[in-house]
Amino acid sequence: MVTVPAFVWRFDPVLRGVLLGLACGGSLGMLAWLDSGFLLVGVIVFVILAIFYGGWMTRRMSRYWPAAANLTGSQREQVARTARTGEEIGEVQLAPALIEYRDGMHAAAADARPLRWLLWFVLVVAVGTALWDTAYGSWGNAIASAIYLILLALEIFWWPRKQQALLVNTDRAAELARQAS
Repeated sequence: MVTVPAFVWRFDPVLRGVLLGLACGGSLGMLAWLDSGFLLVGVIVFVILAIFYGGWMTRRMSRYWPAAANLTGSQREQVARTARTGEEIGEVQLAPALIEYRDGMHAAAADARPLRWLLWFVLVVAVGTALWDTAYGSWGNAIASAIYLILLALEIFWWPRKQQALLVNTDRAAELARQAS
């Protein structure tokens, strides 16, 4: 839920799942194709992730913010955007939804925290794989490994600060919403 941009909330749950699944499946499917050199491998990764990640993420989003089901698409987007930027909600009737969104963001972040150690292990394996691919693999292997390393580095070094800033913004927006209601 923390990584989902505000505009995705505009859509119904099925379309949200499709959008998230296509984004994740498409990008990792392309990397799998580049890494393996086989289009079929990329297609398999795309299909599996598009279906399972999209469905899984939609369920998580609904679990962390159940009040979203009672809002229109534009209201969901407005609440998510307002919370993520830390601004004051324009419509007082959306204040309870914004507060629940804030609670869901914090719960989602807390649930992901115990798995952060795993990223360091994955980073070590990815560095070894990148070195191996650079020395003994094809150009596609080396490029895919470099992209994986960049993504992992972003996840480990950039994302925690960005996530903390988002959570601070949601706290600020929720406090403003409490004052307004």
